[in-house]
Amino acid sequence: MDKQKKYHHGDLKNLLIYQVLEVVKKNKLESFSIRDASRLLNVSAAAPYKHFPDKQSLIITSILYCQNTFYTYLHEQVEKNTFSSHMQLINLGKCYLKYANENPEIFTFMFSLPLPGEERLHNYDKFHKLFVYTIKDNLDEDSFRKRVSKSSAVNAAWSMVHGIACLIASKTISDEEVDGYINGKLFDEISAIWAVGVSKPPTHKL
Repeated sequence: MDKQKKYHHGDLKNLLIYQVLEVVKKNKLESFSIRDASRLLNVSAAAPYKHFPDKQSLIITSILYCQNTFYTYLHEQVEKNTFSSHMQLINLGKCYLKYANENPEIFTFMFSLPLPGEERLHNYDKFHKLFVYTIKDNLDEDSFRKRVSKSSAVNAAWSMVHGIACLIASKTISDEEVDGYINGKLFDEISAIWAVGVSKPPTHKL
């Protein structure tokens, strides 16, 4: 009995996050309550409040957990491949979309609420740097159009990928289009659109 109590107490924070993610996967987050989670975990109604002051704090922590898991997945995909810079961008983008397709409820959840200032800036910086790292060989500012900065070019790439990921996670586009973005040539097309948008037009010698 003592071991059971000690186990719950020691790992209760993570178990509560797991409970949040379980209801998210069932699209029932609105009905989630700390009291119900406490009952399922066989702990007192007061125990969770040693880790989280309220339900909102638990949800924010769960979002951060999801974002960190997502970032780790993307970073690992980038690190284990030795593609050219251009192909790394395509690989990163397709992994981004694949994750949204395979985890639609979690993907929607982790971008559903604004995070507190420090966490928001930290996570933005982390994902931003991953895109910079991935396409660093294509980020020669001399090749950009006028008034296009390195940061804007990276944010444009990230925004295009994230926007399509949101369309996928929300089931807004057809399965055929999803497959085209993840396994077909549709992603190559938007990658080309991005490159044309940020790069100087070619000069033609007379």
